[in-house]
Amino acid sequence: MSPQRGCSVAIIGASLTGLSLALSLLQNELCSPEDMTIFDLRAPEVPDPANASGVVLTPNGLAVLDSFGVLSRFRHLCWLSEYRTFKNDRDETVRKTLIANESLYGYKNHRVWRKTILEALLAAVQERNVSIKWQARFEKVVREDDHGVSFTVNGGEETADMLFGADGIHSTVRKYLDFGASPEYTGVTSVLSHIKRDEVRWPYESYEKACTIQGQSGALIMMPEDPEGSVVMVGKQVKMEPKSRQEWEEYGTHKDLLCQFYREGYEEWGPTAKQIIDAVCRSPETLYMWPFMRMAKLKRWFSGKGKTIIMGDAAHALPPSSGQGVSQALEDVDSLTKLLRSGKKLTRALEFWQEMRQQRIDTIFDWATNATNVQRLPQADRDRLVREGKAKDANATENFDDMRWLYQPQVDQAIDAWLKMSG
Repeated sequence: MSPQRGCSVAIIGASLTGLSLALSLLQNELCSPEDMTIFDLRAPEVPDPANASGVVLTPNGLAVLDSFGVLSRFRHLCWLSEYRTFKNDRDETVRKTLIANESLYGYKNHRVWRKTILEALLAAVQERNVSIKWQARFEKVVREDDHGVSFTVNGGEETADMLFGADGIHSTVRKYLDFGASPEYTGVTSVLSHIKRDEVRWPYESYEKACTIQGQSGALIMMPEDPEGSVVMVGKQVKMEPKSRQEWEEYGTHKDLLCQFYREGYEEWGPTAKQIIDAVCRSPETLYMWPFMRMAKLKRWFSGKGKTIIMGDAAHALPPSSGQGVSQALEDVDSLTKLLRSGKKLTRALEFWQEMRQQRIDTIFDWATNATNVQRLPQADRDRLVREGKAKDANATENFDDMRWLYQPQVDQAIDAWLKMSG
């Protein structure tokens, strides 16, 4: 049974994924507000951790948010960009590539604080009078049968016709589908910080506010977090040995170690990069560690009866260097609700959905691994991979990357073709 009027739906996680799913189910008339409940283990207010950062929304994700009427709520708070720019440590632009032109893809790239998107989505959901139960810890699925799903929250039993897990990379709902599955470390870790742009004496007025400075010892990634570009996220990546979740969290509390991470190879940088590193280390409270994780392929993102479904990071976490974490969760939501509207047998629709989405995730992971991450490695590693033909030379002269494969996923066409083929 697919969601429909009168069908009760439980969503675990008032996350970007969970709130977007709620809006999509309502917009597609697959559920009514009174039949939907969202459970989240956090407190009622939108969380605003001290080390919060922004996210990039690319045209494929922006189109989904726009269809909900949500984008207009925070568009004015975004930093908009069209180019990917690389500089050397002498402050020379070695490559400037058009990647997100509005006339080509409908939108420029938007970067905005994650909290801002959450607030916009939460307000839209609350305006629809959807029930959200805060400080509600999902524990386990008790049973699932033709009548629905029973599960426990804070020790009490709840029921719903369908259960959706949007509870992130460390998903508890996922344990019901694959108890042993857990995120895998990709071998790359980033340490992020925030500085004020005016803390740095830029060598010329037109110095790009969003760019990657490549040096001998690695790269500094800069992305503005507000429309004016007054607050800038700075990131540095490195290969590190794997650790347990607890060890990563413990390591990340040692701000002096994270400052040392930035200061490694300090003398090899040019004057602008040194100023950026100095500014980062003057604000150690903003430093935090982000090990890049991904989910290995799961056998199924849904239960045998199709009444429990996971999506977003719970199903297929991507490393943040892809810039696609949020947009791919939005694609999950958009494609799933379109298939649920088709009236096809639920498990058949879910099988097609997972296959289609997994192929997409694999392609994006390969692209991020062999393109984005490579350009943030130390110079010697980049040169070796270019020589071996495993990476693109950032000094290449081309000034346009055709991103249609990523920004225009042709979801409707794929679903229509499947519906015709499946009869």
